Amino acid sequence: MSAGSCPPASALSGDRNEPVFANPWQAQIFALVVGLHQRGCFSWGEWTETLSAEIAAARDNGENDSIDSKKEEADPGDSYYRMWVITLERILTSKTIVYSDDIQNRVNAWRNAYLNTPHGNPVTLSRTED
Repeated sequence: MSAGSCPPASALSGDRNEPVFANPWQAQIFALVVGLHQRGCFSWGEWTETLSAEIAAARDNGENDSIDSKKEEADPGDSYYRMWVITLERILTSKTIVYSDDIQNRVNAWRNAYLNTPHGNPVTLSRTED
C-alpha cells in the first residue's frame, strides 16, 4: 500500500464476516467525529490527545465493561465508543460549540420521550423538544 492510500472500511475488521461496528450508535459517533473534524471543529491531534486522556482516566478508575459481572456478554466496544461520546462532548463544550446545559437538556428530552413512549413504538422528539 502506498503512503497516501487508505484501506477500504471493510479492511478495518479483523474478520470480514463480522461488522466493523457492533451497534449502529457506534458507527454514528464515529461518523459524527470524523465529519466535525473534516469541517474544522477540531484537529485530529486534539481529538487523539483528548481521547487518549479519557481512555487513561477510565483505565485508572477501573472502568471497563469486561469487569461488569452483571453483563452476560460484555462488549468492550461499548465502553470504547462511550469514551468517544464523552471526548466529543468535552471538545465541543471546551470550544463553546455546544454548551453542557444544551447537552443535558437533550439527554433529558430523549429520556422523557422513551419513558413516555408505549412499548414497541418508535421513540421520537416533538418539535417543541427539538
